[in-house]
Amino acid sequence: MPRFYYQESAITSAGPQQCIEAACRTLGARGGKPVVMGARVTGKLGSRLKSRIVGGAFVPLDWLPTDIVIDVIEGPGGRQVTVSVAERVGFGIALGMETRMKQQCYNTAVGLRNAIAQQLPAAQ
Repeated sequence: MPRFYYQESAITSAGPQQCIEAACRTLGARGGKPVVMGARVTGKLGSRLKSRIVGGAFVPLDWLPTDIVIDVIEGPGGRQVTVSVAERVGFGIALGMETRMKQQCYNTAVGLRNAIAQQLPAAQ
């Protein structure tokens, strides 16, 4: 179980398949390998190995390992695309790395949400 995660959402009038395709494109453009399971797209960003070898306090933020889950949920005002980003460091997270990890999770959640929302029409 992750120690922390961030969620960001956008509402759109696009169809479910269009939302899933936008999520896959966005995740793929950032170096992730999207896996589609119904109305959910999952993936991983960053490298646990590089972070452990070099040290999480010293690596670039985009090397820090994160799990991504993007859900497309039907709602009354359209479809809600929710991006969840969680740390996936595993055991032994260093205190010097926790602030950087939180920053990376937040930045990734906001960045993915914004990139997906730009590809889809806004809710009416």
